[in-house]
Amino acid sequence: MAPFSKPETVLKQAEGLVSVGQTPAALQSLTEMFNSKRFRSTPVASLEPIMIRFIELCVELRKGRTAKEGLMQYKNITQNTSVQSIETVIHTFIRLANAKVVEAQEKAHKAIEVLDVDDLEASESPEDILLGAVSGDQSKDRTDRALVTPWLKFLWESYRSALETLKNNARLEAVYQASRISALSL
Repeated sequence: MAPFSKPETVLKQAEGLVSVGQTPAALQSLTEMFNSKRFRSTPVASLEPIMIRFIELCVELRKGRTAKEGLMQYKNITQNTSVQSIETVIHTFIRLANAKVVEAQEKAHKAIEVLDVDDLEASESPEDILLGAVSGDQSKDRTDRALVTPWLKFLWESYRSALETLKNNARLEAVYQASRISALSL
């Protein structure tokens, strides 16, 4: 990225990169903006939409560590001026991670349904029948492990990042408690 650009310009540049399929590059440009020194003096009103887009890209690419670093930077800037903004960004982060888990569960369920549909003209060999009887629901377990487990790990990492971002701050205590309760209710 060039010397510090206006936040709105960086957001437009990131949107342009996403529209041409360069999502990692868009995330990188937003990350560079967060690491610049002039980022701290940017008004919160123009930072919140950028932060929400940053979180969306992190969730889409499953970049939990990058999201955590961005959340920490954002908290340090806004904790004294706009607690509501931090709360909005954290809730967006958790909501998007939850949505990805639900989406993965639906994909796994559809994949299992496709496997369960039997072709009436295709006959199963005795080996397939025996293997199916012995293995039971292993295909469901394998599908869940491949599709759902990575997103569940990301969701748990998201909750940890949110809680670490919110801890040890009296102004953020209510948001911390609400996040903790929702994490434990998984």
